[in-house]
Amino acid sequence: MKTIIIKMTDAYDYQSFYETIENCTMIDCRDLEGTRCYLDDSAKSILVDRLNEYSAEGIHFIDSGNYHYLSLLWLQKITTPFNLVLFDHHPDNQPPSFGEITSCGGWVLEATETLPNLKNVFTYGVGDETPIENIPTDLPIYISIDKDALSTEFAITDWDQGNMTLDELLKDLESLYSSHQIIGVDICGDSGESAENGGKVNNQTNHSLFDFLSKKF
Repeated sequence: MKTIIIKMTDAYDYQSFYETIENCTMIDCRDLEGTRCYLDDSAKSILVDRLNEYSAEGIHFIDSGNYHYLSLLWLQKITTPFNLVLFDHHPDNQPPSFGEITSCGGWVLEATETLPNLKNVFTYGVGDETPIENIPTDLPIYISIDKDALSTEFAITDWDQGNMTLDELLKDLESLYSSHQIIGVDICGDSGESAENGGKVNNQTNHSLFDFLSKKF
């Protein structure tokens, strides 16, 4: 199982959860401009190239929620029909503010409009949710986790946060793994703006998530 960590900010400089992970690749993209919240075409082309050799399968840590659009680049690699399960305090389905630019707040909408293999999106953390046990089992799923769905006891993010506990998230993940084929998982919601202050709690939660997920792949 391959673990990919994409550095868009200094967030992971204040964490250590990944230091003992075997078969882990760190991709440093802090040199790119045109990436914060909105992804311009030039930066997108470079990111696609840097991720070209890596699969949507496995575990992907993708830094701050400001870069949650990186999930779209993983979803574009999936070549068979699938469902997306999103844990997020925001639905990320807003139309772009200008043009057709990819954004952290609109990547889910872009995915549903441009990816024919994506059949359904199930979102948890914003209310009015389909019970986990009611997600159809006929298609494999890809899971995207934004830690802003968690309360501030379990994550320090760059966005307003929900009130989910880590135990509740892990229980939901256990339910998904017990009844579905999982293609891959990505995790964002680290803090680039408060990287040092949030480092300890985010490190602990990332460590817990990796320990859980690594036993499932």
